[in-house]
Amino acid sequence: MSAHEKNTHQGKGLVLVLQDLSAAAPEELRAKSSEEAAEDYCWSALVLSAAFGFRVTPGQRYFLYLVRQAWQLSLLSPEDWGQRLPGEYVGYCQLHHDMTWGLTFDDTVQEGSVVQSALLQYLEGIREQLLQSGSWEALLRQGERHLPYQQRVLTTALASSLRQSLALSGHAGVPPGVPALGSVLSLAQ
Repeated sequence: MSAHEKNTHQGKGLVLVLQDLSAAAPEELRAKSSEEAAEDYCWSALVLSAAFGFRVTPGQRYFLYLVRQAWQLSLLSPEDWGQRLPGEYVGYCQLHHDMTWGLTFDDTVQEGSVVQSALLQYLEGIREQLLQSGSWEALLRQGERHLPYQQRVLTTALASSLRQSLALSGHAGVPPGVPALGSVLSLAQ
């Protein structure tokens, strides 16, 4: 391969990464309280920790399942799966234009259910990680290393969204406190 051919191919992968990061840039940002940021972080981190191998689009519905104690995001609803459900149905979620995720739990997620227990365990883990890392930003950066490419891009977008939304509300540089997780924990109970 000639020097010219080598130079022609260098950096092409970086262009694709930059395009993906640009496409995932948060839009429609608004000021958020620490409570709102905590809720957005928890549910977004949950969805981003789920296994999925497809690109997501803001506004489209996706379906979250608990499969053998692991979260899995699917394009298929429980009705689409029929009797072949991959695991316990958690609910549907949507990626918002600010790159946070909203999660609407299914009616079957009730106190004492397998899904509710897994959610409480997940949230307690988030609380412990936050106490150790000291900020949402550090927690996001710490957890993204093991994620697949698409989830890393979305985690970067989530971090940017939360940072900017908190700055708009005057909380720039001040990470939301752990007590803000109280309302999120109550949502899962």
